[in-house]
Amino acid sequence: MIEIKNVTKSYGPNTGNFDVNISIKDGEIYGLLGPNGAGKTTLIRQMMGFIKPDSGTISILGLDSWKQHKEIMTSLGYLEGEVELFDNLKGMQYIKMVADLKGMKDLQEAERLISYFQLNANTKIKKMSKGMKQKIAIICAVMNKPKVLILDEPTSGLDPLMQNQFNELIKSLNKQGTTIFLSSHIFQDVAQLCNRVGFLRDGKLIKEETIKDRNIEALQKEFLSLYKTKDAKD
Repeated sequence: MIEIKNVTKSYGPNTGNFDVNISIKDGEIYGLLGPNGAGKTTLIRQMMGFIKPDSGTISILGLDSWKQHKEIMTSLGYLEGEVELFDNLKGMQYIKMVADLKGMKDLQEAERLISYFQLNANTKIKKMSKGMKQKIAIICAVMNKPKVLILDEPTSGLDPLMQNQFNELIKSLNKQGTTIFLSSHIFQDVAQLCNRVGFLRDGKLIKEETIKDRNIEALQKEFLSLYKTKDAKD
């Protein structure tokens, strides 16, 4: 479903991505872990076709992410790391606008998700908390039940209860056939959801692990040991 082959995007020494290789099968939930500045968002922006790799290729659903990103978008859900919405709209107005862009005529799933996240979607976005805005962005990313879902730091701004709600939603989508790629700098975010996890440091994929084959506590200690001497860059 997702093939990242020898991808490099350099912004200087240890900044960007360097010869990254990741292969994600249909139905997987793959987590990319790394501290701030490790290159997670840079990789995701290349996957989305927002920026072009210096070298290497990325394909999603068998399509080139740079050359065919418009075609990919019809089957894709995406949540950006820094959520920015239109402050002058109400939450429901924004959701309807995104639904129109996605070609969605039925808002039943969006309304179900609004209820699921206990969100007052009639509030103006400029009056919403960060957590409320995050819920709007999550709803917009998943309401069309995409074949592939790409999430950049998806639980940012969510309280613990809503994080659990989010996790259950992701598990449900996955059971329905959605392949999911998510990034985080928080180990617990990926350990609770993912089948496999990759460790990114200084733009390089330094390790991959299958979650079910490892003791979670031991894997967390290993993750922390990989980064404890690393000065995180914002």
